[in-house]
Amino acid sequence: MNISQLLAVDLVLAILAAGAWMAAAWMAISSTADRRPAKPRGVDLALLLLGLAVVATAARYALLPALVAGSWWFASERTTISLPLTAIPAAWAAMAGVPYLLRRRNTGPPRSGKLPGRAGRTQEWAVLAMVSAAASAIASLALTFVLGPFPAPWTLVVLLFLVAGTVMLARLALFPRFPRPPAPAAPAAPAAPPGGTVSPGRGRMVRRRTTAAAAVAGLMACTALGSGVFAWLGSRSADGAVIAAAIGHHRGVTTAPVVAPTPVTSLVGDLPDNAVVRHYELTARTEHITLPSGESTDAWTFGSLPGPGIEAQLGEVMEVELRNQDVGAGVTLHWHGYDVPNAMDGVAGATQDAVMPGQSMTYRFLAAQAGTYWYHTHQDSAEGVRKGLYGTFVVHNPTLPRADTDIVVAGHDLDGLGLLGSSDRSTVHAAVPGSSVRVRLINTDSLPQRYLLDGTAFKVAAVDGTEVNQPQEVKGKLLRLGAGGRMDVTFTMPESAVTLRSDSAASAVVVVAPSSPDATMKEADITEKAVGAPEKAEPGIPEKAEPGIFATTPVLDLLHYGEPVAGTPAPAENVREEVLVLDRQFRFVDGIPRYAFTVNGAAYPLVPSIEVAEGDTVKVTIVNRTAEPHPMHPHGHHVQVLSRNGVAPSGSPLMLDTVDVLPGEVWELLLHADNPGIWMDHCHNLDHAAEGMMMLLKYEGVSSGFVHGGHSHNRPE
Repeated sequence: MNISQLLAVDLVLAILAAGAWMAAAWMAISSTADRRPAKPRGVDLALLLLGLAVVATAARYALLPALVAGSWWFASERTTISLPLTAIPAAWAAMAGVPYLLRRRNTGPPRSGKLPGRAGRTQEWAVLAMVSAAASAIASLALTFVLGPFPAPWTLVVLLFLVAGTVMLARLALFPRFPRPPAPAAPAAPAAPPGGTVSPGRGRMVRRRTTAAAAVAGLMACTALGSGVFAWLGSRSADGAVIAAAIGHHRGVTTAPVVAPTPVTSLVGDLPDNAVVRHYELTARTEHITLPSGESTDAWTFGSLPGPGIEAQLGEVMEVELRNQDVGAGVTLHWHGYDVPNAMDGVAGATQDAVMPGQSMTYRFLAAQAGTYWYHTHQDSAEGVRKGLYGTFVVHNPTLPRADTDIVVAGHDLDGLGLLGSSDRSTVHAAVPGSSVRVRLINTDSLPQRYLLDGTAFKVAAVDGTEVNQPQEVKGKLLRLGAGGRMDVTFTMPESAVTLRSDSAASAVVVVAPSSPDATMKEADITEKAVGAPEKAEPGIPEKAEPGIFATTPVLDLLHYGEPVAGTPAPAENVREEVLVLDRQFRFVDGIPRYAFTVNGAAYPLVPSIEVAEGDTVKVTIVNRTAEPHPMHPHGHHVQVLSRNGVAPSGSPLMLDTVDVLPGEVWELLLHADNPGIWMDHCHNLDHAAEGMMMLLKYEGVSSGFVHGGHSHNRPE
């Protein structure tokens, strides 16, 4: 059983234990307070529920060693807080409840409905113990779903108060104590008639008990409500707020604040005067798109799907002018995986204001990294990218030979319509047998994609824009791309067609068809023919992949692919460490209650930033405690993979800009702080980012004057 499954079992056991404790307490109260002759069935059910609660609670404790073996962060608060919180009341309930219920099963309640002296105290002790165990079990669930792995001390105080208050309310409501009436000083008055009034002393006691119970209940309600209001106010504080500059907490000591912090707008990089300038113009617009299949949908585009392909060579200056024609939500351009200067990163509310309809902005930066990348809006990106505001970006190295056929394939889901490139059907490219082919795969979706290349052996030449050292030939394996990830695949064109399919675009296929060197048919003609009648263009190619092939074909593991690079230095032992625990808790996000995606128990913008100084090296451990993958994407930086689940890479060094952390996985990464700025670090399942899974990487002495929300309408996710 893997860690993700263990976490799911632990959650089921926690819910089962809480329900069983509550039911056991209720049955104990109802069955033993009955004035009628004893009915052992109710007591038997109470005993059964109590046993089930004890077993479920103990089973949770038995899982802890396995969770800790995966990582301490899978069981941190479960061990230090939840274990003592639930174990003590559970032991009390078992020791007090089982003997009492067994005794009541054998004797039944007295005919008067009252238990005298010691027996009454035993009943009270047993019932309150089960109420305490039930309240603690519910508090343990609150720890999981509300407080998270890094609970603040005041939240623990609130939690313990609510548990104690529940027990106190049960005591006041179920077991009132009345003082024995004093001996009469005079001859007793005539007895009150049936239905007469209660003695003055007893009446005062009832009123006091009711007042005390109301006071405890009111205080508990106010505490819970006040905590909720406090959390709501904190989530709303981002609206119109400016990102504060880091001031030197990253080394464990607080240095003096920077007198004149550097604004992000000044971090534009150095551009050579005599460089070739590649100028592009992109216009964001709303339009109605009709796909090759005949399906149509409303979209937001940069003029096409995907947007115009942008290309450059190393050393050239990119100059891209963005205009917004009519996209009311606003747009930006973020260069995914490209380590641009901070001012060019294109994040609304962090490095710029969103470009609203009728406005424009020009991005200028040096093409300093070769490889396959992509661009997309970073303003309300969960909706904007999904609707079509994305495009491809490729930088070539002029000193290296280029493939004879170079194909860029962006996989995307457009309102349920799976695309490979611009088509939801067939796209055909021609290649001469024996020539070199490079296929650049880009996952522009928010969910992982798996690709199947059929018809030839291939090599994975690059991952996230970084070349793989000595890649080996692969055949019969899938390529898995997390959201935002890229892979470059190379092969020598065979005599027969090669097909590329994706599990996220069932009706789409990219065909690389053999052609003779002197063929006169244009590639556009081949594509049009294939789109209209693919079975005529390539009769042997089925319209869809074989059923189940994506479920049964193994996936290539990049940690053990390629060859190590000799002389690669080991990471220094004195690097700073940061831990990011990815989880889900109930949170307010921009004032709206959600079952949010959290980092270290908080939702953006309340997630503490990672603060660095230029030149720092940080070891980042990412722990995924959820049931979904999280492709974590640090802007402006690539990270070196040190290990996954404790296993170090044995192949080519793996440098990533999007780390796809699967459920129950732990990744250790090395980040070199060599690009000053204020950078987003977020899950590239953009819906997760919009629901809280974002944070900032902040350099000392850098500030941003851009605001989140407010009059600017900036939405950085």
